[in-house]
Amino acid sequence: MVWLPMDAASIRAFVRRRFSREEAVGLYFTLSLLACVVVVVAFGVLAREVFEAGATGRLDAAAGGFLFGLRSPRITAAMEAITSLGHPAFLLVGTAVVCAGFVLRDHRVSALLFSGSVAGGFALNSALKLAFARARPSAWPALVKETTYSFPSGHAAMTTVFFGGLVAVVFHLYPERGPRLAAAAAAAACILAVAVSRVYLGAHWATDTLAGVLVGLFWVAVYAAGVEALGPRRRARAG
Repeated sequence: MVWLPMDAASIRAFVRRRFSREEAVGLYFTLSLLACVVVVVAFGVLAREVFEAGATGRLDAAAGGFLFGLRSPRITAAMEAITSLGHPAFLLVGTAVVCAGFVLRDHRVSALLFSGSVAGGFALNSALKLAFARARPSAWPALVKETTYSFPSGHAAMTTVFFGGLVAVVFHLYPERGPRLAAAAAAAACILAVAVSRVYLGAHWATDTLAGVLVGLFWVAVYAAGVEALGPRRRARAG
């Protein structure tokens, strides 16, 4: 039997490696792993509350009723435009443009990781929809026609995967606080707007969109860990 050293010096060295910016499996990888754990736990708690209740919860009823009361032709037109940010057509074109930019800048690994993140996020969310099989809202007339299940929201999940992935790229390429804060704020605004639009249009309950954002955050954390783990090693070989 092989015994691992557990003395204080070994433990301190292990912790330093896990939270080192220089290690390939260091600070950012460790934080991404912790983020994945937190998001999975939050998703589990949300799913349990939604499906054990067996009926529309107070959050869903309040959010849906409030947004239904705001409906007007002008707001509806704006929400239809906003929700297109999570449409597969936009995401397909956007992903192609982002990956093309990576390739032109000789970041082929980043292009592969980003496209894989979008594809993986779509596959994961689709599997979860089939697993939970929650019906679409019926308390208010829907302004869009959807044929898939409701939980988690695909638009919310994929908007989070796409724009969250772009934020991860900015954090990887720019150490300055300004670009990072700007990217995070813009991404958060887009994600929130799409989530609200899905409830307003009657396509989802509020808890569907919240679950979608959590799924997206999980996948962004996985993508960010891959970028930080593979990016530095690729640069080292190139150098």
